[in-house]
Amino acid sequence: MTTELITQLNTAQSSIYSKANIRRAYPDFDDTDIAGIQLAPEHVTEHVTGHVIVVRTDGTEQVYERQAIINAYQQFTGRLKDFFSYLGPNYRGPSIWRNNGYILFKGWHYSHKLGYLSEAAKLQRRWADQFIRIEDRTNLVQLLQSDQTDLGHLVAPDGFHEPNLAIDFESPLPDEKTEVNGVPELQASPYCSCGSFQRQLNNLSEFEAEIKGFKPWCIHLTWMQRYRQFLTKRGEVRSQSRSQTSEQAVAWWYAPPEGTSDQGRFLVLYTKQGSMAPLTAWRTYKPKEIFTQHHVWDLFDNMLDNGFVPFPGAALPQLKQAWNQKQPNAK
Repeated sequence: MTTELITQLNTAQSSIYSKANIRRAYPDFDDTDIAGIQLAPEHVTEHVTGHVIVVRTDGTEQVYERQAIINAYQQFTGRLKDFFSYLGPNYRGPSIWRNNGYILFKGWHYSHKLGYLSEAAKLQRRWADQFIRIEDRTNLVQLLQSDQTDLGHLVAPDGFHEPNLAIDFESPLPDEKTEVNGVPELQASPYCSCGSFQRQLNNLSEFEAEIKGFKPWCIHLTWMQRYRQFLTKRGEVRSQSRSQTSEQAVAWWYAPPEGTSDQGRFLVLYTKQGSMAPLTAWRTYKPKEIFTQHHVWDLFDNMLDNGFVPFPGAALPQLKQAWNQKQPNAK
């Protein structure tokens, strides 16, 4: 191996061409006995440019396609987590903060059967309606993400709206601004306070050099985007159903995982007599199948595509009592 092949990876390269991402791109990759991971520079003729070289402790080398690893990195960074991953107390979705920002809770209440008893879950319940009182963004993020709290993240899918931002009307309009009614306005760029997004944002030029057209992104923005789509579609179906004589409805419950299992149980009942139909009018959806948190997004899509409006079972009084008798610890 030539000494000129050994190059120091910058922050972006280290994040992208990691052992984990190589393994995601190449499932058979052996991530043990690695002495170093290097990029093949253009002036090294014994390797093809656009590849990653893994150097083993015995001096042997393996070559992998750079683009395949980039694809694996982006797919993992922007993957969609399950529906309950970022819900707050009582299935609470993202909470509006200020300046077009939202509090995205971590799903501590749904992580396991006793998750609602965790300190983080208790703090979420205590703070859920108080975040709006915090005006400073730095203080808010510190409260959300400190080692002692770990409550969630601050996200702005459409960028922050800064009403008090000073604008220099004398200077030329830069590329990153647009003009609305003759007034310069900052373009909205998605934001998340999580470590992954901040790493990309703080080293943006390095990531742009590695990935064409790169824009910072993260799992929290992906989840919020998907949650918004769900709410929009639910609203549309519900509006349509109100013009009919009876509303097709679905009631769902979730029992978090127990013990060491990572699978919760998701139960679905349905009726064609409206959400306030009596208990006898509801039927279990596919009673022989077992649904978990990993089925929920697809189940919601299926419900809405067929004109059924989903409701948390706990929100329907005639069903709530029967469920609580069976699942007293479900939150």
